[in-house]
Amino acid sequence: MTISYQNATVADCELLTETALASKRYWGYREEYMSMWTDDLTITDINFRKGELIKCFYADEYIGFFELEDKGPYLCIDHFWVLPAHINKGFGRVIMSHIKAIAKSRGYKYIEVYAEPNANLFYEKMGGVCVRQVLTSVPGRMMKVYHLPVIEEDWIDLETAGLVVVEEGKLLLAYSNNKKAWYLPGGKIDEGEGSRTALIREIEEELNLVLDVDRLTFLHHITAPAYGEKLNIMMQQDCYSYSLNGETIEATNEIGAVKYFSLEEYKKEEIQVPGVLMVFNILS
Repeated sequence: MTISYQNATVADCELLTETALASKRYWGYREEYMSMWTDDLTITDINFRKGELIKCFYADEYIGFFELEDKGPYLCIDHFWVLPAHINKGFGRVIMSHIKAIAKSRGYKYIEVYAEPNANLFYEKMGGVCVRQVLTSVPGRMMKVYHLPVIEEDWIDLETAGLVVVEEGKLLLAYSNNKKAWYLPGGKIDEGEGSRTALIREIEEELNLVLDVDRLTFLHHITAPAYGEKLNIMMQQDCYSYSLNGETIEATNEIGAVKYFSLEEYKKEEIQVPGVLMVFNILS
């Protein structure tokens, strides 16, 4: 199956909007819901200013489009719609493989998509892992956010534990000399270890700090692409909150420095680690 691609222009706004609405309506939504979503599904010049819109053709026939937006370390699919006559015909799989190739060629580490709920299974078949869910405009209805690898391989889990220390609204991060980026203090969980035990070991090795178990509280589990690893490594991290009571932190050889960051300060860094961004989101 060969699909060709063509950059869309502002002159295509009506065509793209009609495609999005028709594809959404295919799933049998009530018109009251469709009315709620019309603005979100309407393509305007704003879409072209913030992203890249691509039309898809099969045998010279227009079948749908997608919109890509640069998010720094990752590529976001803002729209991906196929006309009803071409849904469940295998076109989505071919187009998604093309999007992955684009992302990999441009150096992105992963792809993010807020999935139409009826497309959840499709994204999972394409290697997507749900990293969180968000509320929609429909009461009680959740939308899954997927991260997809940029290569045609499934994600491989990397079990880790991270320490969350907040002082004056800022998050403590450690600079990895090996990966040249600021990370949550912590590290990999060895075989046979629990996440709490692993974190205590890692923090003593990294920061020369012996954690007081009584002050170590489980905060949240995060799932995020692992920065600095192979392109299909997905970090599974148990995060624990901790309050320093005057303890001294010393960066060891593998850690270049430790520093407190606000989200605004962290976003100015050249490299922003996905897992760290998720922790900021949890804390907000």
